[in-house]
Amino acid sequence: TMAEVYVEEFMSPGCVGCPAVKEMLKSLSEELSGEITVEEVDITVDTSRAAQYGVMSVPALAINGELKFMGVPKKEELKKALQEELDKDGPR
Repeated sequence: TMAEVYVEEFMSPGCVGCPAVKEMLKSLSEELSGEITVEEVDITVDTSRAAQYGVMSVPALAINGELKFMGVPKKEELKKALQEELDKDGPR
């Protein structure tokens, strides 16, 4: 089976850095081999999930249920984090 990664992208309307993060995730999911599922979480709507992760500001990214980035990550760092998760989930 293909390795899978689930990303929650915490955002809010008018969030300045959010479009950049969205673009980054889009291009990385094309670059990396594996299934990268991205769910946008609007913290103004889904306040409980934001609270659960302790998200204080956006953008923020949780990868496979773990908060990994606050603010806009460097693309290489995000790529590395996604790749590590894909490797974990990949063929043993």
